[in-house]
Amino acid sequence: MAVVFRDGLADGVSIGYRCGMNGRLFVVGALTGVLGLAVGFGIWGISEVRHVEVLEKAAHVEPGGLGGFFESWAAREELEGALVGFCVLDEEGEVIYKSPLAEKALCPASALKTLTAGAALGLLGEDFKFETRLLAAGEISAEGGVPGNLILRGGGDPTLAEEDLVRLAEEVTERGVKWIEGSVQVDDSIFPQPPVSDHWVWGDLGNAYGTGAYGVNVGRNVVRLVFDAGAAEGDPASFLRREPDIYDLVEWRLGVNTGSVGSGDQVMMYSTPYGRQVDVRGTVPLGAREFEVRGAVPDPPALARAILERELHERGVEVFGEMVPANLEEVVLARHESAVLADIVDHMHEVSDNLEAQSLFLMMGVKEGKDPEVVLREYWEEMGVDFEGLRLIDGSGLARATMIRPLDLARVSFSARKTEYGETFVESLPVGSGGSIQSKRGAMSGVRTEVGFLSRNGKEYTFALMGNGLAEGVDFWRLREDLLEEVGK
Repeated sequence: MAVVFRDGLADGVSIGYRCGMNGRLFVVGALTGVLGLAVGFGIWGISEVRHVEVLEKAAHVEPGGLGGFFESWAAREELEGALVGFCVLDEEGEVIYKSPLAEKALCPASALKTLTAGAALGLLGEDFKFETRLLAAGEISAEGGVPGNLILRGGGDPTLAEEDLVRLAEEVTERGVKWIEGSVQVDDSIFPQPPVSDHWVWGDLGNAYGTGAYGVNVGRNVVRLVFDAGAAEGDPASFLRREPDIYDLVEWRLGVNTGSVGSGDQVMMYSTPYGRQVDVRGTVPLGAREFEVRGAVPDPPALARAILERELHERGVEVFGEMVPANLEEVVLARHESAVLADIVDHMHEVSDNLEAQSLFLMMGVKEGKDPEVVLREYWEEMGVDFEGLRLIDGSGLARATMIRPLDLARVSFSARKTEYGETFVESLPVGSGGSIQSKRGAMSGVRTEVGFLSRNGKEYTFALMGNGLAEGVDFWRLREDLLEEVGK
């Protein structure tokens, strides 16, 4: 510290002396010399602050411990230029180790689903079910006529399937309905519009993992297109069929060609919510037969209506489509309930289902009568998580603009673990490393994250590992095995 002070003071005096001599004025030189002293003290002060900062950073690292190992691990060539945050909590929630970036907000990708899952279990309850109802406007006449419209009122169920709609139509005929004076209507207003986030990227929206969350969803809002590859690379692929095939409200603009052998699914679909046009571009691998690609249904409520109209027609129920009074009392004819929330969370974490996560996110907003982002933030803050730098755009992690600190991500999972639904939460997380780790991973281009629990030597640790800005081709999951092996040693 003395060397820092001496060098800073000497530099300040030297500056003043030179200024005084060059000005040829003794007074000016003297005054400037005094100024030089002040500069010297300033340089010393800055140097001391920097020195203290270095000491504080060094205090996080124990040579030979987890901190020391992380520093060498993060310095690997594969991680050069990337941002990596890591932290570990003990069984009391105390921080065992946190890297410098553990307190900086990073993109979590699908690891964010743990925030949604935990809050949904707490606010909606493990036994919560989504409900879809089929209603008649007006009492059914003795002859089997509905005086108004037949209304499918959605409850935001992300798991509603075509066979569920078929069963609802069957129940209508079992109630003795023979004709409908009005039309088949679909009410998907339970969720706010639009069904996709403004922050989801264009390349995601038309694809199966980027489906919107509508008040009425059908078959997870996924459409399947089946192709045969052409005879040679570059040849157009042959379109075979579309599943489901009844959805003819959309213009499908196909531009799929044949790629190289083993190139896999290189097809992208582009569409907008409630749109009537889907652009399909890309390649299927040479030699492929019956090659299936999956995309997003742009208007699931319209698909639901088409299925109901088809099923009613096949059962002999006529739909006249007349103008009918708008003030008729609604009568529930049939209803469908989803599986319980605990089962939905299991599936959501297992396959990283964005639709299920977003539907839960929106449903919590409906239940609380607030913006769902506010609902999640308030819930976890009441659980003792003091967020810093949190930017919560969606409930699935599909938005790159969603940001959270690794430390907060870990504290959310730790807090969920300690609740009455803690076992349900933990058991929903995929199991890895021979059963010693239960965690949720997230991945998108340049991003790899993982949060969860690690058991070692009879103790359970909560950890969060977040990597952003990773180079293409880096096997982050393999690298992270070496790091997690050090926890609890």
